[in-house]
Formats: sequence, C-alpha cells, structure tokens
Amino acid sequence: MKYLFCLLLYLPVQLMAQDSSLSLATCQSWAREHYPMLSQKEVIAKVTALQLKNTKSNYLPQVDLNAQATYQSDVTQIPIKLPNFDIQAIPNDQYKATVDVKQLIYDGGTIRQQQELHRANEKVSRQQLEVELYQLRLQVAQVFFNAILHGAYIENAEQVIEDISQRIERLKVGVSNGAVLQSNVDLLEAERLKAEQQLFEALTGKETALELLSILTGKSIDGNTRLEMPPAVEQQDAPGIMRPELLLYSYQSEALNAQDKLVATKNIPKLSAFVQGGYGRPGLNMLENEFRFFYIAGIKLNWNIWNWKQQQNERKILQWQEQTFSKRSETFELNTRMQLLQQQAEMKKMRAAMDKDERIVDLRNKVKDVSATQLDNGAVTVHDYLADLYAASQSKIQYKTHAIQWLLANIQYQIIKGN
Repeated sequence: MKYLFCLLLYLPVQLMAQDSSLSLATCQSWAREHYPMLSQKEVIAKVTALQLKNTKSNYLPQVDLNAQATYQSDVTQIPIKLPNFDIQAIPNDQYKATVDVKQLIYDGGTIRQQQELHRANEKVSRQQLEVELYQLRLQVAQVFFNAILHGAYIENAEQVIEDISQRIERLKVGVSNGAVLQSNVDLLEAERLKAEQQLFEALTGKETALELLSILTGKSIDGNTRLEMPPAVEQQDAPGIMRPELLLYSYQSEALNAQDKLVATKNIPKLSAFVQGGYGRPGLNMLENEFRFFYIAGIKLNWNIWNWKQQQNERKILQWQEQTFSKRSETFELNTRMQLLQQQAEMKKMRAAMDKDERIVDLRNKVKDVSATQLDNGAVTVHDYLADLYAASQSKIQYKTHAIQWLLANIQYQIIKGN
C-alpha cells in the first residue's frame, strides 16, 4: 500500500481534477465487446445447431428417387419352344423408375457419437476464441499504462517549464538592474524551449496511446479522460495457473476422445429396413414385356467384418494426437511458470528501486531549491542550477516510471497467471 500511495501522490494534478475517469477493467471489457471475432460465438452456436439437426435427421426415413434407361447388348433367353405357347423375348432396352425408402433401425451408436463430436468441436471453437480474447487483455493493459506513463512525462515537463519560467522572471529583474548578464536569461530561455519540446513529445505519445485505446475499445477516449490506476493485487501461490489455453488443450483432448468413440462404431453391425416401389419394363417378372408397377420390402444387415486394420490405425493416430495435446499443455504450463518467475523478479526489482527513489527525490528537491535560491542571489551559475534542476526532474520521472512499471508488472503477472 505504501508504494501505491506514493504513486498516487505523484499523479498529474490536472488529471486528478478532471471529472470523467476510466479504469483498466472497463477498457478491457469494452475491448472484448468491440472485438470483431466475438460475434463468431453466435456463428459457432448456429453451425453446431445445424450439424446436430442434420445428424439427427439420419434417424428419419431416407427417401431417394431413381430413374434409369438402359440398352443391353444381350438379354436372358429361353432356348426352347413349346407348342401353343409363345414366350416373348426380353427387350434390349429397359426402363425403370423407383422410389426407395430406407429406415435405420440400429446403427451401433454412430449417430449419437457424431453428435457428441459436434458438441466437442463446438467447445474447442469457443475456447479458441476465448484464447484470442484473453490476449487482448494484455494488449489493452500495455496501451493503458503507456498512456499513464506519458501522462507522468507531461507533468514532469510542465514542472520543469514552470521552474525555469520562475527563474527567468527573477533574472530579468537582475538584468534590468545590471546585476545579471542577458546571456544567463537567454540560456534559461533555450532550456525552456527544450523542455517545451519534451512536453510536446510527451503529449504526442499520450495522444497516440489514447488513439490506440480508442481503436481497441471502440470508444472515444481523449486527453480529458482520467485514467484510473488499477489496484495492486497481492501475489499468492494458490490457485494455480488458470489460463484459457489449458482449457483449450483439455477440450481438444475431449474432441479426440469423441472422435475415437465414433471410429469404434465402424465395425458394429448396422440394421435397416427398406421399401422400394417402382414402375418399369420389365417389372419383377422378367418374362413379361410390359410396363408394370412393382415393390420390394425387406430388412438389411450391414457389417464390415474386415477393413485391413484401418479402424485400428485410425484409433492409434487419435491416441498419439491426444498425447501431443497433453505434452503441449505441460509445455505451456512450464513456460507460463517461467514467465511468472520473470514477472516476480521484475516486480521485486521495481520495488527495490522505488525504496531508493523516494529518498533520492527528496534529496534532489532540496538541492534544487537551494540552487534556485543561490541563483537568485548570484551565488551559482545558470549551468549549476540547470544541472540540479534536471537531476531533480530526472529523479521524479524515474520514481514515477518505476512505480508505473511495478504496477504494470503486477497486472501482467495476474494476466499471465490467468486471474
């Protein structure tokens, strides 16, 4: 809390006085809502719903309309002649139109496993989108803190300009009295212009950061908006890493498991009933050379008893792919823990620097104030005063930078961990 209080103490005064404010959490929420790919969630749901509907329709009767006309080079003939009995020859040109109706009775669970696979793939697609959206959080945080850091640069440059302007006004009095050389005032004027250049660069940097933030969030964010410093969160060892990537690997393994179960149904017998009704020449009676209606009804059993180990090989491939996802998950968790250790080291370094910075700022300000008084009295040169002024200014900006970097590292730690 000590560090956070010190950071707030050094926030730009003009920013604290503004009415509108914006938090990092709000920006991240806006960026998520504005992200174009977010609408894909609805598309994924609609696609899965249609896939499930199509798969379920396999339980319904399947109706096919078929028609064909053929000419055969040879036909069946009866090579005998009977008295008083004329056997018509089968024509070489034959015609047939049929309506085939097939009703599935038992499929060995194939349709059910296809539906489970569609649901598993939907979870994978949704989680892939969540991984993209999670990366957006870190991007928004970096831009957000970049804007805050440039705000600190602005305040520092404005303070330097104010200090130099005060010295210029006092030295001008000395110039008019003949006690101070005009060159001293000119030197301060040159340094004020340099500080104004730094102010312009800081203003441009902040404006750019806010424009990027506006693009990411889809909201209009300008320099009149106060960016709230997010609260620091105490680091805890538990719970563990909760990144969406780990859940994605888990869902991908589930999808492979569902696909494996679907492959396992390939060698299960399938039973169906069928009815065929048609009209053609000849009909079912091949000896009757007339167009006739006909029908056939029955039950069909289909059982693939040998597929040259294709099913076994497919299941082995799926098992190896599942092992790959498991190793990817372990590798990702290992790399994430390494990143967390690096972030902890960064935060520790920033805290140690801030402990020293606070004391350095206090001492540099005292030296600057004494140097300003001595300059007014002609006890030191303008160069000496400027050296002390810039040293004090640098210590302030260094303190603010370390404080902001420490808080950013804290936020990044939480994002990397998955909180």
